[in-house]
Amino acid sequence: MKVVGPQDVDKSEKTIEAKFIQSMQSKKNVNLFNELLEIARRVGPNAKIVEDIRAAISYKKLILSIYVLSLKLKAHLAKEERIGVLLPNAIGNIVTIFSLFRMGKTPAMLNFSMGAESLKDCCETASVRTILTSRVFIEKGNLQAIVDFLAQGCRILYLEDLQKTITLGDKIKGLLLYLAGKRSSAEVNEMIQFTSGTESKPKGVVLSHDNLFANAKQALAVLDIDNEDKVFNSLPMFHCFGLMLVILPILNGIPLYLYPSPLHYKEIPQLVRKTKSTIMCGTSTFLEGYAAYADDQDFASMRYVIAGGEKLKAEVAQLWHQRFAITILEGYGVTETAPILSLNTPAALRKGTVGRFVPGVEYKIVPVEGIAKGGNLHVKGPNVMKGYLIHGKGYVPLQGWHDCGDIATVDEDGFISIHSRLKRFAKIGGEMVSLNLVEKLAMECFGHTGFYAVSVPAEKKGEQVVLYTTKEDADEKVLRRYIMQQKLSALLIPSKMTYTNVVPLLGSGKTDYVTFTEKAKQLTM
Repeated sequence: MKVVGPQDVDKSEKTIEAKFIQSMQSKKNVNLFNELLEIARRVGPNAKIVEDIRAAISYKKLILSIYVLSLKLKAHLAKEERIGVLLPNAIGNIVTIFSLFRMGKTPAMLNFSMGAESLKDCCETASVRTILTSRVFIEKGNLQAIVDFLAQGCRILYLEDLQKTITLGDKIKGLLLYLAGKRSSAEVNEMIQFTSGTESKPKGVVLSHDNLFANAKQALAVLDIDNEDKVFNSLPMFHCFGLMLVILPILNGIPLYLYPSPLHYKEIPQLVRKTKSTIMCGTSTFLEGYAAYADDQDFASMRYVIAGGEKLKAEVAQLWHQRFAITILEGYGVTETAPILSLNTPAALRKGTVGRFVPGVEYKIVPVEGIAKGGNLHVKGPNVMKGYLIHGKGYVPLQGWHDCGDIATVDEDGFISIHSRLKRFAKIGGEMVSLNLVEKLAMECFGHTGFYAVSVPAEKKGEQVVLYTTKEDADEKVLRRYIMQQKLSALLIPSKMTYTNVVPLLGSGKTDYVTFTEKAKQLTM
């Protein structure tokens, strides 16, 4: 696959920028429900657009369902602005979200993999008084205890209960609205995603419909995708990566298959093969899991496999290339940018990077004391959030640039390398030590991917590094010797290396370093 060279870059970037600008002309104050009406008109109401493990529906049925549900919700949510949504990857989740969009209500997407206390914090942060969920989902997900806890401060509305109250009159009203093509006149067009709460209490990220719409168009400007493709999405919609994998296809006439969990490593390869999906996204961890259980032909229909959410491991990229003849395209983004900031593409690929910025994104690299290579990445663009909801403080609008909190470099051709989270550094004896580099060195030393470094307080040097590993026979002395042989700083040698048979994951598929850090604190006390 050809890497875009210096002479090709300017021409390519100008073409991409022009394509994006053209697609965004006259698109301000977007309501995503209205965009759904528009694409249904263009593609055709009978086109099948969304499928899940229970059903497949056309644009017509999807939009009719949205009209009817929004009519039923109106009486229950009349005076509320932000509504909690606690649902799995299924058609019902899309219907619920777009019903709220039509009404001018703001969905607050709740991460059901969080604990009850964190979910309570999310509801308090966003002033959520009502949560929409499903009895079947709560039962199958063993979430009743969490819902009971949330019910102490919020009203719980079950979709099944609302469905039972739908009358023939409601259906006729919905049909009349559909035939009239009734658009939303909502003045508030927003959505709330929550950070994972790795710092303190979860923050609410306020994304406008403009942000989400622009980000879908930014991605389409650099990817060659059309309605002959099919997106396979198992990433949860409470995560912005998973949400974009719903908004982008259904608002652009691209068929979508929804699956409820990215952790079903055995089932997903078989379903990709059965559905003949051509586009799939996931974290490096998930993609490694799928490859472990897949037959050689399970991904034969794939045109794009895109990795994000965490750094793509070289071993995973090599495995997919060798077994399936697929080059994983690594990208980068954060919740605050809806989320896509950069992508490698077949036309512009540089291994070891996260690609080039999508059109419309401005950036600057801010120097960080103690870090010689690169700096803190700040961005602006049409996909960058409106602001944060902070627990106990309320809404804090974004002023100017968004601080991504990642140490990055950008080469002469515009390809971006993400070196570490700014918080993924330990300060030992006044020096900044990259925890990512500690992991990388251990992987090289032992030829194994299962290494996870965290930092904890230390009396003499400020902080110390604890390295967890899933490799039972990994020897601290061997790693020490390897690091010294590379003529690298002794500060990169972990103070302690310990075996773990379980790697905690966040709902997004990223490693749960908070849990590892808490364990390390107990270990070093």
